[in-house]
Amino acid sequence: MSQSSSICLIHGHGVDASIWDSVYADLILDVPVLKPDFSRVTNHLTIEAYAEDLYGHIRTLQVEKVVLVGHSMGGYMALAFAEQHPELVQGLVLYHSTATADDDARKEARQQAIEGLKTQGTAPFIQKQLPKMVAPDYPPEKTRVLVEQFLSLPADALIAGISAIASRPDRTQVLRDAKFPILLVLGREDQLIPYEKTAQLASLSDRIRVATIEQAGHLSMIEQPAESVRVLRSFLDRL
Repeated sequence: MSQSSSICLIHGHGVDASIWDSVYADLILDVPVLKPDFSRVTNHLTIEAYAEDLYGHIRTLQVEKVVLVGHSMGGYMALAFAEQHPELVQGLVLYHSTATADDDARKEARQQAIEGLKTQGTAPFIQKQLPKMVAPDYPPEKTRVLVEQFLSLPADALIAGISAIASRPDRTQVLRDAKFPILLVLGREDQLIPYEKTAQLASLSDRIRVATIEQAGHLSMIEQPAESVRVLRSFLDRL
């Protein structure tokens, strides 16, 4: 990895940048690491708007090249960033994320979630969503801690994020046409991003590799932090 490069860890929806704390603490020992937080942003309604916010953050820090590590919604942001600013991207990691768009059923479910947030606020959404973000056998007491941690996220910010996710386009062509290495990090027990369907994205290009984290769902950086660091370091060492 080039000395002028930085790693950017981008969190997903329904959580904040703290999900990367363990990974950040390890990687920062050797390379510059950015950990922006978009969890309280309420004025973006498209993934492209979030991506341009990210671009502004990176340019302000005068980063020459970046390795984007995008978790879930953060992966959608990373893809949009790579589409608009490919010259800045040294590598891309879709971390429990995908390049495909929502189907009609998923869009309808997201609209229902938005309506629930408008009428009931944050708590019911987080209490329902967080248990789905970990493996089914993840310790219940640890899941409860995660739920409590994110109950303070503003409903308006959650609504903005869902609206952006639902309207995002298919970006498989970004993977197909990329001139930089790509890693798909999959949780074997991910309840939100289908494992087999996402793994098939690797067939789009010989630049794409797949890393599977066992005994992990949608939050392997919390569920299996040591393995998450190992997978990321292995990818970074090849850049």
